[in-house]
Amino acid sequence: MMPPAPEVGSTPSLHCSRCGAAVEDTQHTRTGYTVGYYLLHTGPTEEAATRRGEDEAPRTYRRLLEAVEFVACPGCVREPEVRRLWLAFGKEP
Repeated sequence: MMPPAPEVGSTPSLHCSRCGAAVEDTQHTRTGYTVGYYLLHTGPTEEAATRRGEDEAPRTYRRLLEAVEFVACPGCVREPEVRRLWLAFGKEP
């Protein structure tokens, strides 16, 4: 069963994956902006290879198997534990 579609002009309610606080969109002004939340697309990966032509060497890359969105409020992003996780994104364990 599919969830109901959001109403036109409304944005889905997002919550911080760490503390559960509701987050808002980034607010832009003439002189700057206030970040509402940070979004990281992550998940389990596997090594894969692709080759464009028969005579080219294969190129290896990390293929995302299952997309997981991690939402962080500005308060949680300032926490050292979250910063370490965020900065380590994409590095091999």
